[in-house]
Amino acid sequence: MIEDCPLCMECRLVNIVDLPTNEVFIGEIVGAYADAECCSDGKPDIKKIRPFTLTMPDNQYWQIGAFAGKAWSIGKRLKK
Repeated sequence: MIEDCPLCMECRLVNIVDLPTNEVFIGEIVGAYADAECCSDGKPDIKKIRPFTLTMPDNQYWQIGAFAGKAWSIGKRLKK
C-alpha cells in the first residue's frame, strides 16, 4: 500500500482490453483500506479524501465537480 494514500483498493485483474494506442485494465475490488481521518461514520468520505483525475488529451486535472488545473503546467508555479 502507498503510505500517504488515504484510500487503497486491492483489485483482482479481470480483463485487459487492447485499444489502438494503449490498454485498459478491468479489475474487481476485493479489499479496501482507508485512514480513519478520511472516514465519516466508519465509511470513506469522498470530501475528506479529495481525489482528482487527469483527462486526456486536454491534459487537465479535475477535482470532484470542479476544474483543478492544467496538467504538466500547474506544477511550474510550485518550482518558483
